[in-house]
Amino acid sequence: MGSSNDIDLRITDDDLDLDGIREPRLITERDCIAQDIAHMIREKGYAIQMLGERNPIIIESLIQSIEKEMDEDKRIIPGTSKLVLRGTGVFYATGDTVAYGPVEVTIPIEKP
Repeated sequence: MGSSNDIDLRITDDDLDLDGIREPRLITERDCIAQDIAHMIREKGYAIQMLGERNPIIIESLIQSIEKEMDEDKRIIPGTSKLVLRGTGVFYATGDTVAYGPVEVTIPIEKP
């Protein structure tokens, strides 16, 4: 079963997503968890560290760190988190939530 933590303000292009009457839109459940994963990757600096990294050992270490962070989220079933770096500049993260089934998020990495 979900919790009150599974609702948040929707963020689009680093800003609040507003509806037609300029009220913030809300996201819930799986979408909320996906947004939190994307923000965690950016806010903890993982995206910037990955951006210019060429050493495959360091890249794999960063991926494992991100997966560990995802698994520590109480809404994610531990051991189900997976992160793949697709080409240059895009993460694809997946995991199984406790209450809502699988969650998927694509995180583009952009130069600052």
